[in-house]
Amino acid sequence: MASIRGTLEVIRRMANEYLQNLSDRPDDWVVLTSIIDHDGSLNEAARDKIVMNVYNITREHVMSTYAPAKAGRDSYAIVQPPIYIDLHLMFMANFTNQRYADGLEAISRIISFFQQTPWFNQSNAPDLDPEVDKVTLELDSLDPVDVNYVMGMMGTKYFPSAFYKLRMLPFASTAIQARTYPVAGGDVSEAPASQKLA
Repeated sequence: MASIRGTLEVIRRMANEYLQNLSDRPDDWVVLTSIIDHDGSLNEAARDKIVMNVYNITREHVMSTYAPAKAGRDSYAIVQPPIYIDLHLMFMANFTNQRYADGLEAISRIISFFQQTPWFNQSNAPDLDPEVDKVTLELDSLDPVDVNYVMGMMGTKYFPSAFYKLRMLPFASTAIQARTYPVAGGDVSEAPASQKLA
């Protein structure tokens, strides 16, 4: 099964390497974390970095999730059709005071990286889960009201940010829900309940 964490860590690592190649620093430029801890305190690990986090998860409706029965030697396995999700991501330049301009440069480089690399698959990101055929990142244009809402939801004030939609992350299970068997005339009937697998 594809993993949200695993997929985002691969993308974060690649974005971080891109920024490190442009301007080396001893710690990471990009971190996958929250801005604010649950107790309302500032997350010190996120200070003076590009903070990558998820602010929404939605279902992708463009891709069909129809999955026919899979043929076996003498039966058909019925599995749940896969679903595809979209992750709504925020990349925030969490740089304050004298380093504010550094944050603007860093967020510019993030936008440049995703302009050059708008999609990820096994070819350009071999560490992706093999079940991930291809995911894309699309720059999302939020109006000021929506941006204000997202920042409030995150518990922080506005910092220069770029919003992206990561599309087509698959969730598919191979667990068999039932079996069907061919009958005379080529029709298929459902197996008895005793032959269904949970």
